[in-house]
Amino acid sequence: MHTLDKINIAIGRISIQEEGIMRFDIDHVDEITRENLDEQFEAVKKLGEGKAFCNLVILEKFVQVGEDARKYAAGEENNIYTIADAFVTDSFALKIVGNFYIRYDKPLRPTRLFTNEEEALTWLRTFL
Repeated sequence: MHTLDKINIAIGRISIQEEGIMRFDIDHVDEITRENLDEQFEAVKKLGEGKAFCNLVILEKFVQVGEDARKYAAGEENNIYTIADAFVTDSFALKIVGNFYIRYDKPLRPTRLFTNEEEALTWLRTFL
């Protein structure tokens, strides 16, 4: 049982969706920076009590992600608590950004884009 159920961070909220799945609700921000990802990493470490989770990332509004942040997000250092990432958005612009991230930054963990939250959860559960 987790002692915390939700942590607010500068770019949104992180919570335990269900056993093994962490949920990220990302707010509209001008740009996600590496500093934002550092704060997110510490929140994940604390909320998940040092365990790895599958991540459900909900993006309802367009957000810009800096190149440094994208490369950091894809790398080993920022993914020690990550099993897989599912990004959910219905924004055409975010789908373009997400596909660029997957193809060019090549995240180390399985990563997919979805338009439907339930489909994303079904996919993430295959890793548990």
